[in-house]
Amino acid sequence: MAISYPVWDSAMFAYTITAHIMLVAITLAMALLITISEYIALKHKNRYYEALAHKLSIALVINFSVGTASGVFMAVELFLFWPVFMRVVGAVAMMSFFAEVFAFLIESITLMVYVYFWNNFKNRWNHWFVSWGVLIGTGASAWLITNVNAWMNTPTGSFNIPYFLKTGNIIDVNPLKVFYEPSTGSQLFHMFMAMYFAGAMILLAYFAYKYLKSNNEDEKIIDRAAMSILSVVGIVDIILIGISGSIELSTLLALEPLKYASLEMNLTPVSYGAPEHIFGVLINGKMAYYINLPLAQSLLAYPLTLGHGYIPGLSSYPSSVWAPSIVHVALDLMVGLGVLMGLFWLIFLILKALKRNVYDMKWILYSFMALGFMGMFTMEDGWYTAEVGRVPFIILSPTGGPLTVAGKTYYGVMTIAQAASYSPAVWYIGIVVILFYAILLPLTFYFNAKVLKLSKIEDDLRDAENDLGITGGNANATAKKAGMR
Repeated sequence: MAISYPVWDSAMFAYTITAHIMLVAITLAMALLITISEYIALKHKNRYYEALAHKLSIALVINFSVGTASGVFMAVELFLFWPVFMRVVGAVAMMSFFAEVFAFLIESITLMVYVYFWNNFKNRWNHWFVSWGVLIGTGASAWLITNVNAWMNTPTGSFNIPYFLKTGNIIDVNPLKVFYEPSTGSQLFHMFMAMYFAGAMILLAYFAYKYLKSNNEDEKIIDRAAMSILSVVGIVDIILIGISGSIELSTLLALEPLKYASLEMNLTPVSYGAPEHIFGVLINGKMAYYINLPLAQSLLAYPLTLGHGYIPGLSSYPSSVWAPSIVHVALDLMVGLGVLMGLFWLIFLILKALKRNVYDMKWILYSFMALGFMGMFTMEDGWYTAEVGRVPFIILSPTGGPLTVAGKTYYGVMTIAQAASYSPAVWYIGIVVILFYAILLPLTFYFNAKVLKLSKIEDDLRDAENDLGITGGNANATAKKAGMR
């Protein structure tokens, strides 16, 4: 069976996004870890945290350069694979992309100053303030790109959609509306928490692996310092992910009922008593192979009214606009792994409260390594859940449901089939895309690891002492403090 153009275009861009957001998540977490590490180093005159921040900053340059190349690659892909969609974006939502260029400039300029002028700041706190430019620039870039995705989900007021559906022409454009669509806040909140968590867990896995393998006590202290920061980030983030995920589903229920019904695999609408289906697939229009939790979905959706409230169902919409049923499995997998990781961090907190030396427990360190995979997989799975949940549309209806224009009913503004490229060139471009990331990602991770072990630990610590102006007895004191953390 031949692959259609829309399917091929979708698969290639999904592959690109999967690789790119992995790099973005690691970059976001690395920038945060650097800022926190240098703050602790300066506040406590701690050479270990200073060495950690310095080494990570060099690795961040690698991630930044690779991420830049990947971003350019992805921007070109947008025009090659989705020319009709980009015509609408260019006329309506390009302001967010334009603003992202300025965020990129902030990130690139401050990163170069931060890394290559490390020793040129008489006041070391001024150098730390520069790290905030990197942190804000990386975060703003991710935020502004996500704005466009939120606009694709709820494109309200940005242009005259009924006129566009009727004539294909774009009029009454409000280019600033892309920054504050109804779904923007909830989507940004959840996206940021998931990406910071995924990136932090990958770094935590790496430092746990190093800690297990290292025989050098100074290197183990640095690894332990990184794990202590990343553990706090993980605990705070997993709580915020739960909160933001709940808000995101509530937003979907109110603004995107078709997508919500697909994600929850609700076949019929109800006003009370909707069960929660755990996994399951659609076979001949009926749910099969699932675990049923009576009333659970209604209670989760409307806790204040004890489950009384409208829950949308797929039967209200033609089957041609239902998302693939696999999206429901993806949602349950994402939630299930999130709960599992939350339980781990709860056990971790209990052990810490009991004054246990958690970083010397091998099962904890191996769990950190597992969290690296689970955190990244869950973030990627969440992205697939959100994007596949919009199928067959690339831009949804502003009402989240049927929109009647000139006697015709629309459930979305533009379908994937309408947006896709039908040029034979996409087949060859797709092969290049596959090879590009298959080579790029392993090399990026390899050189990140090499950079973090590039010089002798003694040289790193000596440089850190010079940076902080500590010698002799002070250096020994900071070593003891770091070892106690």
